[in-house]
Amino acid sequence: MIRVFLADDEIAIREGIRNSKIWAEDGKEGYVLVGEAPDGEIALSMIRDEQPDILITDVRMPFMDGMQLAEMVTRQMPWIQVIILSGYDDFNYARKAMSLGVKDYLLKPISSQELKEALDRVSERMREERQKARIPRFSGENRFLKEKLIYTVLNEQTPETLERQTAEQLRSLGITIMAEVLLAEDISWMPESRLEEGQDCLYALAQASQGVIYVCSGRHGTLALVQGDNERDVEERAYTFARSATSELERRGLGPVLICVGEPVHRLGQLPTSMRDARHLRHVVNAKKPLESSRVLSGKDMDTTEAQMTRSDVRPLYERLQYASDGDAFSILREYAASIVSTDIHTTLVESYLQVEIMMTAERMLRECGADVRDVELFQRLMQSMSNPQSVLTETEAAILLNEVLRYRAAHTAGQGDATLARARAYLAQHFNDPNLMLRDVSEHVGMSESRFSTVFGQKMGMTFTEYLTVLRMNKAKEYLSATQMRSSQIAREVGYNDPHYFSYLFRKNTGMTPSEFRKQVQGERNPTV
Repeated sequence: MIRVFLADDEIAIREGIRNSKIWAEDGKEGYVLVGEAPDGEIALSMIRDEQPDILITDVRMPFMDGMQLAEMVTRQMPWIQVIILSGYDDFNYARKAMSLGVKDYLLKPISSQELKEALDRVSERMREERQKARIPRFSGENRFLKEKLIYTVLNEQTPETLERQTAEQLRSLGITIMAEVLLAEDISWMPESRLEEGQDCLYALAQASQGVIYVCSGRHGTLALVQGDNERDVEERAYTFARSATSELERRGLGPVLICVGEPVHRLGQLPTSMRDARHLRHVVNAKKPLESSRVLSGKDMDTTEAQMTRSDVRPLYERLQYASDGDAFSILREYAASIVSTDIHTTLVESYLQVEIMMTAERMLRECGADVRDVELFQRLMQSMSNPQSVLTETEAAILLNEVLRYRAAHTAGQGDATLARARAYLAQHFNDPNLMLRDVSEHVGMSESRFSTVFGQKMGMTFTEYLTVLRMNKAKEYLSATQMRSSQIAREVGYNDPHYFSYLFRKNTGMTPSEFRKQVQGERNPTV
């Protein structure tokens, strides 16, 4: 089944394509229209949810035009094939479209037969590209060298002095590490007996990322290396890839899928730390109970009880404290201090190192939970005392500071997933009728990248962001239809739709009735004939 998404601001065009005979019936192979949107911004958030194989988009649309949408999709989800649909016979549009990786360019008006032929061409190219992506997994020495080297940089600490040499080795095999931020993902699925099939699927997705994502075989699935220009960028790409991977594996009957996202790092040699974070998450989730449904998560997305299980006594101070509870600081600090004491290092040097490490760890933990360190009185007091070169932070003072930080974190991040959802839902309740409201607005409000927020929201709520927003708008529309005599077009604007035809289509899709039919039914129930 090839999944298709349509973006066009002309209701007549959408209706014509939607009612075309080219769509397969339920359960049958062929093309299925999984969603549609009247502009590019709405389309982008829905595409993240629906994970289509092919996007058909008009060029001229409000808010975000088709070229911008195509550019965003090919950058964030390059495995999605794009067809441009335009009423403008302009060579410049076609040239720009092809430079963005668009696979076909069609001029309006278009018949069902022409659209079917375009879909056939694009789907055939898609199959050819996926087949080519499989070939290196079965032959060629470079494939094994690439996988081995990627596996090595993800799992074995590379000294900073050898990072350049390792990067050159990767480059010689066609693997370029140019980004400022990197992270690792651990991807596993059931059943493991179909390991090779799942790895082929992920290899094809990574190939389509055009050098942003690289994968290699792991013991229980696949490991991925993701690159980005900054932490938000790499998080966006990691979650987008994870969502697409989950969707593709599930379509092949390989679910449930578990994808664990490591923390971002800033050097090639730090990748094993990110990989270790991801692997710890997998062990925690698998230790609890068999995976019942697919999940994509990072340490930030886990429940507190899950996160505490990832504690390890062999990690640096920040990592030891990352999932600790209030009261744990004294014992953790003692163990950490003991682990760095060496007969080759003078005690004074150890004390100086500890002081700096403790204060940097405290500051990092506070900033990560959104605190302004100036608001934490003890932190400021100790910073002032340490401005004296003769000042030494005692073990008791350090433990008190770290326990206060742990208490602050617990107060501000306990049930963080639920708190994030509560903030998102409150924001949506207040702004759902804004026709310009986008996923981006809500994700920025709660401090997440769009892909991560979309993933967390869907997993926690049991419905996509778009579905939730539509429910809010449809429920409000029902209230207006029941309690007022407002016209359907006015209600559409009141609940957030500039296009009354699109509102009517969505209302019928969600209720099985047109707005006027719904109003008649409600009025009939209130005033039954005797």
